[in-house]
Amino acid sequence: MTVRSGWLVTRGPDGGGQTREDTRVVPIGTFAPAGELTARSGVVPGGNPFALVPAGEMEATVGVGRAVIQGTAPQGAYPVAITAPESVTFVPGDAQFPRIDVVALRVYDDPYDSSGEAKAALEVVQGDPTASPTAPTISGAAVVLWEVTVPAGASSGTGGINWSAGVADRRDYAVAVGGIAVGNTPAAYAGQWRDYGGVLERSNGTDWEPVVRLGYSGRLELGDVSLYRKGTKTLATNERFTAQVEKSTAYSAVQSGWKILAFEAKKTCGLVHLFLEVERTGAAITANSSGNIADETIVTIPPGFRPARDVEAIACDGYADGGCRISPSGTAVLRTWAPNGTLTKGNVIRITPTYIL
Repeated sequence: MTVRSGWLVTRGPDGGGQTREDTRVVPIGTFAPAGELTARSGVVPGGNPFALVPAGEMEATVGVGRAVIQGTAPQGAYPVAITAPESVTFVPGDAQFPRIDVVALRVYDDPYDSSGEAKAALEVVQGDPTASPTAPTISGAAVVLWEVTVPAGASSGTGGINWSAGVADRRDYAVAVGGIAVGNTPAAYAGQWRDYGGVLERSNGTDWEPVVRLGYSGRLELGDVSLYRKGTKTLATNERFTAQVEKSTAYSAVQSGWKILAFEAKKTCGLVHLFLEVERTGAAITANSSGNIADETIVTIPPGFRPARDVEAIACDGYADGGCRISPSGTAVLRTWAPNGTLTKGNVIRITPTYIL
């Protein structure tokens, strides 16, 4: 027998029951809890447990693996193993509608389920054929391994099951208490960890949060660099820190009388640096004795690089300078120039502000 369970059959005066080999093969230990007296049912990770391999148009094999199957709270949890590949066969499809069958691993234990049996079994549970089929609900002491869509009219000789597109992996993994669970594991206790889609998450007892917490003296070591808490709300490193820099050369609404020679916006860690080089192509602009000129809108910078409040920047052509306002709407407006100074056609000015978003 290749489907085995521990702590299921009582050894009688004539022998039988659980063998020493059964005890060695099936998983034992304290697995992640689902409640005060229950463990979380699931497949024990490692390799590719209970792999489903096509063996014909309507046949497949389920590979070796181990699992923990929780019954009711008084019933307890059963360690189960498949020690050699098991064959499963799917009933031909309905003439009109598709259906979804479930491949499940189940424990029968007569004192609790009145089944008249005491065994572990690999089963194919047939779904109902409908236009939009759903998988049958599996209850009791069982774990779902696979869902297989059986097309309408499928049978041996007619194409059978589409093994590449008609199989859904429903293996749910269980680990020992304190271990890092795999997949969409329900939160059972504070301090529990799981790897969900490649993201490490910690349970606060009721929900999951993608947070790793260290004490005040904790350090995060990453190879030959480290991050640590230097003081109240202060993160420090003794090594060089490189942050991602977002760049844009996009701009809009260039006003008549100006030509953009160069534009680049850079953003990192909440700071923006602009480089704007423009040529005056319109009529000359002359400032009065106080340096005032009529406001000259030059260009609009892209969203994501605009300041939260007005920023006053220096505009300079190498001979004189003035003031340029960068507004939250993104407009760059030249507002002042050197007293009695003139910006003539062909003058090139540069505006290079740095500001906090």
